[in-house]
Amino acid sequence: MPQPAIDLSAHINQAIEKGHPADFPVTLRPVRFDDYGEFRDIPNRYAVVRTDKSIPLTVVSNRYRLIPHQQILDVVERALEPLDLGPVPRGIYVDRRGARMRAVFKFPSLATAVLGKDEVCPCLKIQNTYDAQSRITVHIGAFRFVCTNLAVGGGGVFAGGFMSVHAGEIRIEEIGKQLVSYLTGFDAIVELYRAWAERTIISDQLEEILAEFPKRAAVAIRERSGSGGATTVYAAYNAATQFATHEMKSFRGAFELLGRINRAFQARFAPEVS
Repeated sequence: MPQPAIDLSAHINQAIEKGHPADFPVTLRPVRFDDYGEFRDIPNRYAVVRTDKSIPLTVVSNRYRLIPHQQILDVVERALEPLDLGPVPRGIYVDRRGARMRAVFKFPSLATAVLGKDEVCPCLKIQNTYDAQSRITVHIGAFRFVCTNLAVGGGGVFAGGFMSVHAGEIRIEEIGKQLVSYLTGFDAIVELYRAWAERTIISDQLEEILAEFPKRAAVAIRERSGSGGATTVYAAYNAATQFATHEMKSFRGAFELLGRINRAFQARFAPEVS
């Protein structure tokens, strides 16, 4: 049975919390084994334990750095306090008995029209897991109100953020700094969208960009951009983000493709410096 597509723009205009609360206590405890009636520690191995329910979530090495879900959310809240942003809808999803947390924050007071009633709105997406195989991921970008496309990338004009393994120094406070920088500079990002709305992209230019994407994505984006005909950079960009946010099979795949889309378009159509 085919896996249903993930829609990253679900619940964009309301605050949603699903699963367990994100602020439950967790700690690292030594992993032990029963050696004929005597319990001994396994060297360099620890269990991530949810202490409110005495549930072990995973086993990690001694290099693992535990970052509680709530610590990340608190950094975001502290960064937003000095800003006059009005209501900030957010979706917080916790599953796997609390081992994974995903959060999306939206900032509708900063929504700005690009073309007519076509508005873009800043957003922040976070994922944290108590799992040595997964990374902390942070994406800062924008979505469109008309088609509810998320436009979230891994760097450049539109977006900030980072990915980090749970090891060594993890600069969680950087989330707040990047978010504030993005929100206070959002007007300039909208101006770039407007410039793209007036700039034509020809077939050869589009094909150069599509060559960097997976085949299925490239075919769909080509069709939605008007195969063989000229269109605007903004229209082609939105066709690409629409595919990534509505037709990928996983959150991870969707955000990876969004990052590639942003990097490709920014590299090819960067603002001209006079």
